[in-house]
Amino acid sequence: MLSGRDIILVSSIEWEFNWQGHQEIATRLADAGNRVLYIENLGVRAPRLNDAWRVAQRFSHWAGSLLDGGVRQVSPNLYVCSPLILPPFGSGLCQQVNRRVLLPLLLRAARNLRFEPDVVWTFLPTDTAASLVRMLRTPRGVVVYYCIADFAELSPHTEALRRSERSIIEMSELVFAQGQHLAEHCSRDGRKAEVFPFGVNLHRFTNTRDEAKTPARNGNGARGGKGDGLDLLSRLPRPVIGYVGGIHRYFDVGLMASMARERPEWSWVLVGPAQTPLGELKRMPNVHLIGAKPHEELPRLIRCFDVGIVPYLTNNYTATVVPTKINEYLAMGKPVVSTDLPEVNTFNGKHGVIITSPNNPDEFVASIEKALVLPGGDAVVSHRQTVAALHGWEERFERMSRLIEQALRNKRAPAPERNLP
Repeated sequence: MLSGRDIILVSSIEWEFNWQGHQEIATRLADAGNRVLYIENLGVRAPRLNDAWRVAQRFSHWAGSLLDGGVRQVSPNLYVCSPLILPPFGSGLCQQVNRRVLLPLLLRAARNLRFEPDVVWTFLPTDTAASLVRMLRTPRGVVVYYCIADFAELSPHTEALRRSERSIIEMSELVFAQGQHLAEHCSRDGRKAEVFPFGVNLHRFTNTRDEAKTPARNGNGARGGKGDGLDLLSRLPRPVIGYVGGIHRYFDVGLMASMARERPEWSWVLVGPAQTPLGELKRMPNVHLIGAKPHEELPRLIRCFDVGIVPYLTNNYTATVVPTKINEYLAMGKPVVSTDLPEVNTFNGKHGVIITSPNNPDEFVASIEKALVLPGGDAVVSHRQTVAALHGWEERFERMSRLIEQALRNKRAPAPERNLP
């Protein structure tokens, strides 16, 4: 197990955003005895109007941490830095300001913590991230690039991003990828990217028979009450068709609205922050918008679902998406219906536990109806949980740790002696 190291993690999301693999990995690294500096999202594009709240939050965190050297400690061994950085792929002047003024402030934050980075781990492939990696890496340290998405589909600077990603891959001793397609994209010059889809926290997401019979409680031990979502879900007409995660631009709002109209007697529950206009979903009486909830509360909410869904659009970006929520649903023993994304089809080809559907309301509803009449006995639930257990973070994190430790040993091994003539 990787331990006793200084690790700088360049994230593509904020610390307080929806809990994903970024925060899970940072927390596990810190719990294993490493010191971790989590650098919040440096950006993939220029901010838009709907990013105003996130920009304001960044300023607030940055200002609030000035007296502490630009970082805030969120748990033992784990520090978060909220940098002020100009958007990537800007003008030559903007890039110079980033490299000569703003990025050095990040180095100062690391020095204030007396970090001597053994590992620089980046989720971002931008020019800003590449510049920061160059500043942070050391001759005896290891650079890790974790390709979690096709970021070129998110940026208007497609070719520039692909160039910066190539430069990061060239600097990296290890490259991880969310799925096989991304691994092939990242594998160059005979080097192989290791496939590591985001896992599921099996300790958190569990649904034993006893728990399923016991009404969920809120954080202080009381029964779920008004305002925490649990009371609402317990009173909704069945079936409850649920979704957890960000309601973003790849969530098919049109599909969701059509299905809710087609089955007005069903309860449609969306748990997560709205990151895209919701249109008529906000006005539909059978659509229940729970909003963002802490990650530790999700299992209790999923327990109330009859079916967990992943209604994503089908496009070039989602072609490489591996929805983490699938294993969270399965770990809770729930049937799953998902848009037939390529990585979902690959997962289903191995395990056969998901019902997939095109982005068509009639077919998606028919797939949910099929899920609703599936057997619900202990054997079926146990099989779903067994599949989820194959994708637990414990085993996945352990394999990542071994690869990084080996890479560190390789970098620090003495050079072989040369036989002089």
